[in-house]
Amino acid sequence: MLFRIVFIVSHLMTIFAVQLNFYTSVGQVRQEISIKDGYVQIHFTDQEYNAIIPGTIDFPGQQIIEQDLYNSNEELRNTDIFIRFDKCENDHTLKAKLIDPYSFLIKYDSLRYAYASRDQIEFDKDPLLDGMILSVRLDNESIETTNMTYLTRGLWWTPRYEVMVIDERSATLRALADLNNEHQRLYDTTRSQLVTGSIPLVSNSVRAPAPMEAQRFEQMAGSMSNASPSISSIPDSTNFGSYSYNITHKFSLLPKSIKTFPFLSAMISFNYTLETSMYLSIGAASGLFQRIFIIKPSEFLPAGTITFYLATTGITLGQGRLPDTPKQSEQKISIGNDPDVRFNIISVITAIHQTPVYGQDLDVNVTVSNRKDEQIVSVKLTINSGFRNTTLFIKNLSSSNIRINQSSNDKSILIIQATIQPNQNERCNFSLKQLN
Repeated sequence: MLFRIVFIVSHLMTIFAVQLNFYTSVGQVRQEISIKDGYVQIHFTDQEYNAIIPGTIDFPGQQIIEQDLYNSNEELRNTDIFIRFDKCENDHTLKAKLIDPYSFLIKYDSLRYAYASRDQIEFDKDPLLDGMILSVRLDNESIETTNMTYLTRGLWWTPRYEVMVIDERSATLRALADLNNEHQRLYDTTRSQLVTGSIPLVSNSVRAPAPMEAQRFEQMAGSMSNASPSISSIPDSTNFGSYSYNITHKFSLLPKSIKTFPFLSAMISFNYTLETSMYLSIGAASGLFQRIFIIKPSEFLPAGTITFYLATTGITLGQGRLPDTPKQSEQKISIGNDPDVRFNIISVITAIHQTPVYGQDLDVNVTVSNRKDEQIVSVKLTINSGFRNTTLFIKNLSSSNIRINQSSNDKSILIIQATIQPNQNERCNFSLKQLN
């Protein structure tokens, strides 16, 4: 359908510069707009308006005298249009007036009224149908430009990390920032920031953009290995519990797209271990050890997805969720069980005490096994005995490669650590005196 319009909003703004601040749940749009005699009208498409967090549209530093928000169809009421009836031949159109922009009641031939369908109506310009108009009168009539800000769904960023594992004690980290745009709008930005943390919102509005279509574009900002960083490598501010990172150049964010930049230059210390924990029960119990990667970053790492790759072959070892991790703080990421490394426990009651408090004595045998053909593994098994007053008596250890200790802070916690050779077992036998 050809759209032509004779009349449109006379004071619609001109957008100059756009700044986007990306949070992990929403985005903040800050754009410089033109003002005439203190008056401005802003048009939002239906998709744009439905994504805006209610109550967040603001004009920082300006005093609002009056503000109206209404459907953009109102601007077409009593507008001159062109209409094509089925009876018209040779693409002949009649000049008419649009009386009602919702029901499309028209008036033609000066006196006659009729209802038309959308595909019968032609405009001289884009009629901006089914959007919203924000009409604002500001106190200061002398300014020519001002800033308008608002929070919107459909714009956000997500950190993600790639760890190349060299061996059990060394790895390298690459940090990436994905900028998501689920809007149908192109953003040409002059300045942007990535902000960690989420924004608590009072509104329960569920207004949100339509789901992103299957065709999504991912743009890698140049060669990541050779190009200078596009995002500041360290946080630019740490105000009120959040970190922010400046994007240092202009860029365009295409509609329904994801743009990716490298960010941060953090180093990590790295360790790989096998760990698991369990509650001690009477009888036999067995299980597998979890594969645990331990990282300690040199800089704060915002929460995001972390993927581990084997450096020599590039195969994926696993993926996990990294929480906000302070610098020089250890963080454990579990990537599932190791099928070759397991434990077996047999626990037998040897005595029961009724007075002065209930308790029991146990004899416990623990076997940890490594069924790998070449790899030596280190394991840590944490056992909760369930009794706060537990006394440990070590009876036998298979070798110096296995040891057992009680937690200094909680006597109910037993910690067994072992280094196991390929296709070998390590065993320990101990007794427990347990009292409530």
